[in-house]
Amino acid sequence: MRVSAYVIHTRPFQDSKILLDMLTLEQGLIRGVWRLPKKEARVIPGPFLCYEMEFSGRSDLKTVKSLESVKSASSLEGLPLYAAFYAHELLEKLLPANLPLPDVYVLYKWLIESLYSGAPIAPLLRRFEVGLFSELGVGINMVSTGRGDSIEARQLYQFHYKFGLRPYYGEIPKQMPMLFVEGQVALNYHSGKWMDKQVLSLAKELHRHWLDSLLSGKPVVSRRLLPKQPFQGERHLGVPIFRVL
Repeated sequence: MRVSAYVIHTRPFQDSKILLDMLTLEQGLIRGVWRLPKKEARVIPGPFLCYEMEFSGRSDLKTVKSLESVKSASSLEGLPLYAAFYAHELLEKLLPANLPLPDVYVLYKWLIESLYSGAPIAPLLRRFEVGLFSELGVGINMVSTGRGDSIEARQLYQFHYKFGLRPYYGEIPKQMPMLFVEGQVALNYHSGKWMDKQVLSLAKELHRHWLDSLLSGKPVVSRRLLPKQPFQGERHLGVPIFRVL
């Protein structure tokens, strides 16, 4: 089978073979074995480069028969490189193998091209995370309450991982929420206003907790490469609160 693919991860296997994790347009995340040509034994297929790949096999571990790059190689450096590593780790840990998810492929391609363009990194990563959550069926609902009621712009809400948004009237919650958010900020998040300071701050805090829950607390190692900016905003009952500025 011939597919369009990006290399997500490589590791040594046997002699002149390596294991490849590839994000493909047609088959989703696949894992395969690639024998390096003798004359190019030291050349490892690089990341962030689109390939035309041919593979065979019915098991979860495919045999990669050919790899041809679609365009000339280029590299990412500094924070864009670390951001791409972070995206790779999320794909590796969250995507099921051999499940076609063409929109995830398109989302990843958009992210890499945007990182090359020099666009601000934080909004790119938050948008990538939202798209990934949505495609995996674990999207975050910020447009209605857990009971299905529409969000009111001036109402304050508490957000719980299991129950979603609930109106908050100043009581001490029986179960402490992940965060508090004003309705307008939640609606701005839903609309994808990633250049809004409060939306970006909300998304960072929200997505970090969301990922921790999805990964059952397993660490996201590549986070250590990205700038650490602990939440410095307003808190209520020790929990971050996001209001319209």
